[in-house]
Amino acid sequence: MAAARPVSPIAQLLCVCGLVSVVFGFALDAVPSVGGQGDGNQAPAQAPRFPGWPKDTQPEAVLVITGQTYGYLQPCGCSRPQLGGLERRANFMATLKAAGWPVAGVDLGDLLPVESLIPQQGIMKYVTTLTALRTMGYIAVGLGKAEFANGLFHILDQLAAQKTPLPAIVCGNVGSFIGGEFTPRADAFPGPNGKPAVGLVEVAQVGTIPVGITSVVAPSVAKEVGALGRKTLVNFSSITDELKAAVKELTAHPQKPQLNVLLVQGTLAEARQIPGEFPLFDVIVCLSPEPLPPPAPTTIAGAAGRKTLVVQVGWKGQRVGVLGIFKRPAGGFDLNYHVAALGEEYVTPGPEDKARSLNPILGLLDQYAERVKVENLLNQLKPVPHPAQTQDAKLSFVGSEKCFTCHAAETAKWTDSAHSHAMEALETLAKRPAQRNHDPECVVCHTVGFGYRTGYQNASATPHLRHVGCESCHGPGSGHVANPKDGKLLALQSPWRKARTDRLPTLATMEKLAKLSESDRARYPLTEAETRMVKAVSNQCQSCHDSENDPLFDLYTYWPKIHHGSRK
Repeated sequence: MAAARPVSPIAQLLCVCGLVSVVFGFALDAVPSVGGQGDGNQAPAQAPRFPGWPKDTQPEAVLVITGQTYGYLQPCGCSRPQLGGLERRANFMATLKAAGWPVAGVDLGDLLPVESLIPQQGIMKYVTTLTALRTMGYIAVGLGKAEFANGLFHILDQLAAQKTPLPAIVCGNVGSFIGGEFTPRADAFPGPNGKPAVGLVEVAQVGTIPVGITSVVAPSVAKEVGALGRKTLVNFSSITDELKAAVKELTAHPQKPQLNVLLVQGTLAEARQIPGEFPLFDVIVCLSPEPLPPPAPTTIAGAAGRKTLVVQVGWKGQRVGVLGIFKRPAGGFDLNYHVAALGEEYVTPGPEDKARSLNPILGLLDQYAERVKVENLLNQLKPVPHPAQTQDAKLSFVGSEKCFTCHAAETAKWTDSAHSHAMEALETLAKRPAQRNHDPECVVCHTVGFGYRTGYQNASATPHLRHVGCESCHGPGSGHVANPKDGKLLALQSPWRKARTDRLPTLATMEKLAKLSESDRARYPLTEAETRMVKAVSNQCQSCHDSENDPLFDLYTYWPKIHHGSRK
């Protein structure tokens, strides 16, 4: 269910003036004290205890802040532990609500992958995510490079067909750019009842606090979108002009927002420049340049003792920001901020039927998976040449059985490995959602050659290429099967070798290194060729066993499980 991993062409399938002061209670990845989110029975909800937050005071309101999800509907991969996913986010927010806290959400944008090799799947992810955010109680979402790259007009068309209300989409300075003319947002994106489909501001009551939200695209992201060419059909006006308009609308709004949030699709440096000219905003959310967000927010001091909190929440929905708004005895509010990791304590408990009754997000994921299957996305990917096929266009994938006769020992090792049953994990073990054997983003790492010419297509057309087989790592083997002693073909079968004599360390050495610490490994006397091979083979494995899919991957530990070849 994750966004594409950028490791190869096919694996790519892979953010009331004077009333607010700021105090911080932050601890990155600290887990609040909650009950009932593991594999056991659900326990009564307890009030979360975030470090530095008032212990005996209920917040007037809580905002959950997210962004840069990049299409990660669920954690990517089969190994534990995992972080993130819409299921866990919903459970996290439900825990806050069950403790009696008034909770709503805001999202910076980039809900879908910036580049989807199957564009339709990216749009499906956007609609599913936005529907899930509505279910969780989100107020508004911004727009980012991902939305523009995938076609904002197409996204809005898909949203117009939805029958249920969705969180407001806000982005003050976006407009259309058709025929070389810039059309401002309000005219470019008409919506129902005379209200633009992309708004300037949104105001909602969260507990006792009216919260105002607006969003802009800063110059850095506007430049990136511009570099995509006119195919995006959008352009951007001055953020200064639009923020002046947003401040005017928020100030005059009948609900009189007491907390104002600005979503900035831009850098921290760009966000830091805004409070000086626009002190109305109490919280600014901006892009994170790294997957892991900073452990503390940035505070911008303004006039008359006013402070603005600038936060970043990281990538892929693995962590969320939590903003607590607490009344001060003397008047006004204190803001407390915390970054929470969505670990396995937030997995919905119980068997599948019970889990779905507890968490409606699981039903939405089921609907998404069913649509992926029905619309046959597996067959919508245009195959590209495998790197070996760029050198020899005649090469094709033939399946592991063609290797059995000459490689009996390797066959026995493979048969006993999880690789030989890889598709079964998608067909029978995956449950939230099921049917991942029809999802291109999952199938790519569970079959031979999917997305490459002559590679896996589906279970009926290419049954011999199910599971992870010899050619998943060695590449298309037709040439080697026909001419086993051809040196050029042998070299293509082992692209990680710089020289034909390169070998991994012996099995005994690999097993010994698996038991050593990182520092001890660094001092172990491997040859230059062995060190080179360890790095090259590890990189090959991590095209699928990456930090998302398999956070505990370590070649020294894994290699003995699949050890094969002439070196013992």
